[in-house]
Amino acid sequence: MNAEIIAIGSELLLGETIDTNSAYLARHLAGIGIGLFRKTVVGDNQDRIASVISEALDRADLLICTGGLGPTIDDMTRESVAQAVGRPLEFHQHLLDQIEARFQSFGRTMSPSNRQQAFVPQGARIVENPRGTAPSFIVEDARGTVVVLPGVPSEMRYLWENAIMPYLREERGETGVILVRTLFAAGLGESVIGEMLADLMLAENPTLGISAKRAQYELRIGARADSQEAAAALADIAEGTIRERMGEHLIGTASLEQTATQLLAEHNLTIALNEGSITAPILRALTASPEGRAALRGSIIDTRGPAVNASAARSAVRASALNVRTHFAANLGLATCAAGTADEAGFTQVYLALAHANGIEEFERRAELASEEGWGFVATTALDEMRRIIAALKP
Repeated sequence: MNAEIIAIGSELLLGETIDTNSAYLARHLAGIGIGLFRKTVVGDNQDRIASVISEALDRADLLICTGGLGPTIDDMTRESVAQAVGRPLEFHQHLLDQIEARFQSFGRTMSPSNRQQAFVPQGARIVENPRGTAPSFIVEDARGTVVVLPGVPSEMRYLWENAIMPYLREERGETGVILVRTLFAAGLGESVIGEMLADLMLAENPTLGISAKRAQYELRIGARADSQEAAAALADIAEGTIRERMGEHLIGTASLEQTATQLLAEHNLTIALNEGSITAPILRALTASPEGRAALRGSIIDTRGPAVNASAARSAVRASALNVRTHFAANLGLATCAAGTADEAGFTQVYLALAHANGIEEFERRAELASEEGWGFVATTALDEMRRIIAALKP
């Protein structure tokens, strides 16, 4: 079975509300082995909603709609589903009685507009909603199954877990699993990684996807099988191939920040910083975990700006790394310093140095420091090189 999600509501298109429902549903669909192929967001317009539903039914076995089940004039999911599947709406008195009873339990009077919530498409399976006033329903159409859930996250999750999941497992026989395993990598470009793993990215099961953020890469393995154990075995094979091909560039199952701070703890090392940026991304990365905070002996945020040229930057970063290591009595001293002004492409050369008991290591990278994430790329280089050096040490 493959699925699509349709999130309904103009507030989602206006950026006023973040669609957390789709992320929740995606995780739970994977948990029962249903592949999610597409997600669509559509505003409060009956014809557009009906069109999106009809188009999705031509592709998907299972369609999950969230939102638009309220009592106001812009809540038109019921009408849209009915239009898409060619069925009239039917009124159910027991649903209206339940809605009215819920209002009475709050000491409030039900509005006449709530009557529209007691309508569902003809022949639909009603899913009563004890957590709200919007009943849900399931339409089993010749083209596929449409599950319609409220947009209120707490109500949607309750109905999914207590009604829809049992329906899919017990009546539709969806008892498989999609296991998602994430690996982290750094030190190579995304295009290079893509070329190294191209055949895995074209495979149908397990699948492999890559996402990038500040020169760090998440490699997501998705393995589908009838059991958790079988899916894990498929993921193990893919992971073994990735590890063999990527070597030291593969960090592992923890992020670069987590791995670097864990290595500091494992080797009982302390560190001091001299960062050439007020944004201090390395400091923020270290202090985000208990291990990093325990290892940090001190930090200096150097606000003097870039050195006049490359030679000056190299000298400054070496001196700074040695100085903070000594000043804060740390095992490691890490420093960064930009050189000169940006080139025509907007990139600046940044120099890094890591001082330790056996000497000092120097690195460099070009970064677009005017961008919001420019210094974040520098931090990735610093933490990745630090990870390699520490990993080579004996615990």
